[in-house]
Amino acid sequence: MTGADTRRALHGEWTKLRTVPGQLWTAAGLAGAMVGGTALIAASAGRGEEGVLAPTALSLSGVYLAQTVAALVAVAVVCSEYPRMIRTTLAANPRRSTVFLAKAAVVAAAVLAAALPAVAGSLAAGRAVLSGDPEGAPQLPYESPELWRAALGTVVYLLLVALLAVGVALTVRHAASAVGAVMALLYGPYLATLIITMPEHVLHRIQQLSPMTAGLAVQTTTGPGTAPLAPWTGIAVLAAYAAGALLVGWGALRVRDA
Repeated sequence: MTGADTRRALHGEWTKLRTVPGQLWTAAGLAGAMVGGTALIAASAGRGEEGVLAPTALSLSGVYLAQTVAALVAVAVVCSEYPRMIRTTLAANPRRSTVFLAKAAVVAAAVLAAALPAVAGSLAAGRAVLSGDPEGAPQLPYESPELWRAALGTVVYLLLVALLAVGVALTVRHAASAVGAVMALLYGPYLATLIITMPEHVLHRIQQLSPMTAGLAVQTTTGPGTAPLAPWTGIAVLAAYAAGALLVGWGALRVRDA
């Protein structure tokens, strides 16, 4: 792999992204989904009641909607070339690993560029809405290390969700199926804990192993609480899912897409 090959692959993937309006609008929509989702969830939270989410997590709760948009961006970048155009891409750049890295890098850059303002706007919107509740829990000051960790951790969370979706999309090669698989992986374990009655130790184990509930432990700012894992331990669990999906996707691109 040469520097010229890498630059050419990156330029090609970036050109595909910026010349397809739907993909750019989807990436831009991540910020709107994050801020709008937070405002709605924060506004609907019971006034003066002790909710499940602490004020900081509530101010970042739009992540539940934004993660879907992050997955859509990744799936769009990968699956837009299947089943035919991928042959053209691989003919222009036969190095599968270079193509794989370029796709992952472009997705990561697009989601990161959208996630940073999305999280900042979400915090501002959530805090503005919650400030109208005189009986609510006190909010952390902006200079608080816990607040910064929760905010930056949420950016990392969205980035890892996008990379997870890249791996799934390369493996599945069908947009609807890839989005469905990612959503099932994120929301499936959580929904199962709501529907199925299970012993507490089983519930706790599922929360520890679920990529969404483990990863979002990074938003915890009030002690262990109901978070299944320590903040960065939870992110590490999600990172393991993303790494595994990327490894499988890379293998599929090398072996199957000849």
